[in-house]
Formats: sequence, C-alpha cells, structure tokens
Amino acid sequence: MTMAQRDEADRMVSQQPTGSGADRPGRHGKHNRAARRGGQQARRSGKHGQPEITAEMRANARANPNSWLYVIDEAFDPNGPVPSWAVVGAYPVNGAGDVVADFHPNDRYRPSPKALGFPEPTNDLEQLLQLVRTEHRPASDLPKIVLDSTLFVYAMSPVQRTVIGFHNADGRVMVPAYTRKALVPREWPHARAVLGRDIVDLLGGHPVAINPHDLITAVVPAEQLALAIAAERH
Repeated sequence: MTMAQRDEADRMVSQQPTGSGADRPGRHGKHNRAARRGGQQARRSGKHGQPEITAEMRANARANPNSWLYVIDEAFDPNGPVPSWAVVGAYPVNGAGDVVADFHPNDRYRPSPKALGFPEPTNDLEQLLQLVRTEHRPASDLPKIVLDSTLFVYAMSPVQRTVIGFHNADGRVMVPAYTRKALVPREWPHARAVLGRDIVDLLGGHPVAINPHDLITAVVPAEQLALAIAAERH
C-alpha cells in the first residue's frame, strides 16, 4: 500500500457505524491520510479479510496520531480525487501513533474491476463492461461504445451478411456478439467481425448479448443502439 493525502475522507467517514463523539471517524482533526490497497488477495489478511497493515502504514500512523488511516481501492490514485465509494474502509490510529487493528469497512465501497481480479480488458468495450458490472459507470454508456466496437457474430459461412439470433433460457431471441475472437464458442461454424453500428439495422428489434458465455456480459436492446445512432445525427 502507498500513503498519500486524501481530499474526500469525510465523505466516507460520515457513514461509519461506530463510536460517538471524538471516537468516530471524521471527528478527529487529522483524517486525511490514506493507504492505497495493493491487490485484493496479496493485501488481505485475517479471517475477516481485512486489509493488511503494512510497515508503510505504521510509519504514516506514527506521524499522524489520533487520526484515521484510510484504505483506497487500488484503481484510484490516493493523491487525486477519490469518490467516497472507492474507500475500502479505515483503521483508527491511537494517541501513540499506533494503528489499531479494528478495521471499519465502508458499506458504500464498490470494488473496482482490478480489486476484484477481473482479467485485463483488451479493448474499450471490455473495459466499460467491467466498469458497468462494478457500478463504476452506468449501463447507459454502453450503446455508444458498442456502436464503435468490433464484434464477432455468428455466421454460417464467411460470406454471410445477415445476423442470427438464438433463444435464451427465457425464450427471448438475442443476437450473441463477442468482443474478441478468442471468446467465440468453438462449435460456431464461423465468426464474422463487424462494427457494432453496421448490424443495428439487421437486428430486427432483438437485443445484442455481449459475451454471453463470459464472466462479464451485458444485454443491449436494439432500440438503445438505434437511439445512440440517432443522437449522433443531431
């Protein structure tokens, strides 16, 4: 973990369900030091999975007695703006400058894709899918990115120019599309690379299922893609 100044600690600490008066996070004069979490597995310890207290954290605590040590999600730079939901939680620091092993988790914390160990995205659409999944970005951002992304769709032959949909478990017809060829099911006869915007008129109103067999997937309605194209013309 790295130590840094934190600007928005008070936005998180008001939610801490512990103590009262001077013993509550945010009531101390010094509560703007932060620890950046350095990896979900490598930096977690203890039966409750609380962040590891490192030597760097202890050194920072000695310089800031009677304060709170904030742990920041590793996807964020603790030297820059940090939203309240990117704070993992906080450790109290006593008057002697010792970190008290009484971790206070932030119940509004939203782990980032990196903190959750998601695979490194290979393109903008995969990155956005991860951010939508972790509630770091709204799903309404997807249609515009889908339009400009290369998708791999089912094809019976290399020269096919239509799209094919399949029934899902609920009986709805969806058009499967993958963000890279390596994710395409092996049983497909062919996979055609298309730009998302080029298949909107071929969907027949059916939604696109992005990476339907992968860990992170999304369903984008055809009408939202059509609206995104219309918005570009205004």
